Amino acid sequence: MSAKHMFSLYSLKSGIEITPEIKVNDTKGQAEGRVMLRFFLLQAPGAAAAGKATQIKFLLEPWEAFDLALRMEKVFQNGGKEKITHKFTPPGQAEMVTSVTIDKWKNGQKSGLGIAVARGDSFISVPVGADSVSRFLYAAEFLRFLSTRQGWINKEAA
Repeated sequence: MSAKHMFSLYSLKSGIEITPEIKVNDTKGQAEGRVMLRFFLLQAPGAAAAGKATQIKFLLEPWEAFDLALRMEKVFQNGGKEKITHKFTPPGQAEMVTSVTIDKWKNGQKSGLGIAVARGDSFISVPVGADSVSRFLYAAEFLRFLSTRQGWINKEAA
């Protein structure tokens, strides 16, 4: 039986799954370790959001996973907002911009942290209430763990 390292963080309507991933580059003849963030909605969006994504994936290089973990800890300690942005232009298509944002929020008597992803007109937010801060920090620690675990290249894999 093969086990896969994985951590999921849930909110009332959404979640994020953090897993190791492999990126195969056929032109270089190699495979490389990556870290996948999969943001998802726990229920399909209503009619007003028809056509919007119910899941968005964000692939991180190992150093980016470490950077995201540091940003999560910084926001936890100092508040504010941090963002990582990826830009990609598929052949014959417009540029695709995807951003992951981490922030500390306060809404009336409630406060907490959040991690969200946006791509085009699709947006998925995973808010974490003050009672679940340890899960947010564990997600940061898990990203830190995967950042070293996925720091590999196999030049014979492709």
